[in-house]
Amino acid sequence: MGVRIEKGGWLIIFLIGLGLIGYALDRYGVIKLPLPLPGRSGRQPTASVAAGGGGALDTSRPLALPASSGGPIVPVKVRVNIWVGCAAGLVANGGLDTQPGSIYAVKGLNVSFKIIDDWTEGAAALATGNVDVMLTTADVFAKDYEQFKTRGFGAHAFFMVDWSRGADGIIAARGIDTLKQLVGKKIAFAPYTPSHFLLFEGLKTAGLTPQQREEIYAKGIHTKDGIEPATLFAQQKVDAAVAWDPDMSDAVRKRPGSKRIYDTRMADKLIADILVVSDKFAAANPQTVAKFAQGWLEGVQFINQQPARAHTMIGGIKEFNIPTDLAKTMLAGVRLSDAADNKAFFGAAAGAADYGRILKAAQEMYREAKVIKTASDPETTLDRRSITAILGK
Repeated sequence: MGVRIEKGGWLIIFLIGLGLIGYALDRYGVIKLPLPLPGRSGRQPTASVAAGGGGALDTSRPLALPASSGGPIVPVKVRVNIWVGCAAGLVANGGLDTQPGSIYAVKGLNVSFKIIDDWTEGAAALATGNVDVMLTTADVFAKDYEQFKTRGFGAHAFFMVDWSRGADGIIAARGIDTLKQLVGKKIAFAPYTPSHFLLFEGLKTAGLTPQQREEIYAKGIHTKDGIEPATLFAQQKVDAAVAWDPDMSDAVRKRPGSKRIYDTRMADKLIADILVVSDKFAAANPQTVAKFAQGWLEGVQFINQQPARAHTMIGGIKEFNIPTDLAKTMLAGVRLSDAADNKAFFGAAAGAADYGRILKAAQEMYREAKVIKTASDPETTLDRRSITAILGK
């Protein structure tokens, strides 16, 4: 028996056919439809479909900076810890939240900095979407990247914030003058943080065997951050500590005869703060990420040109708890990175650079500690597009 199609039915069939033809032409590049076709749910596919479990973020596609700050404002949530290295971002923002007239406001950005001092909680905040960008260090990202990958979460390093130049170090009591003398001593440090990496590299450089290093780790007092080790050292509860300023210098002043025996002036180009962005956010908002990086660089320029004003601005952020005079002192222990520093740090594809060197050394530490099982090619962990676009402009 034949099927009779009403007039309305022919119209529906025609529209469906037209849609399929349009999809095919768009799919194979003959035409470009103005919007992607809806997903199975009837909503537009989100960036997580492109950058999440189904595939990796394509970092090879060029990215151009927008000519103006037009377009919808996308909120950017950024994890930071209380560390002076992020001063340029805070200056660009005018505080923890974007202030009218600030560098970021002029660029049409709405940035909010979230203070999360615990490193593990910071990584969790990025992985769960509570923040879009995370301040971390290249060595810690060696661990986070592998753990993110295991859980199917994508994130890439895209910006270098600073080099530590004496702001991180190992302090020891009277009578301990070298790293080799730490064997058999009690040392406080925060595992799986830059302090751990500084200790690891220092002990290796000093020629200690894996067994000696393991003995030092086993006797160590493990803390959650670099502040508590300094406190324990000042209270003479440990023989040595791995800490960062201002707590490190303050602890040495409080304990007569103590001193630094190793720091990031001796271990030059070892501890580098970086920014990491989730693939989901970067895929959905590439121009926002580029403008964010550009504004941060303008914050660096502001600090270099008007340091006294920048110190005052940082001191005015009550939640950050770094007074003006302390901000000045702490900034002397870091080198804030400009665009040229970023280019040199990340290097060119397949070329040797500091980022890859640090990542591989940290991967060795975390594999030795059985925290990660795999080690990715550094090239797969970074996205140079924002810096390339800024240098191009």
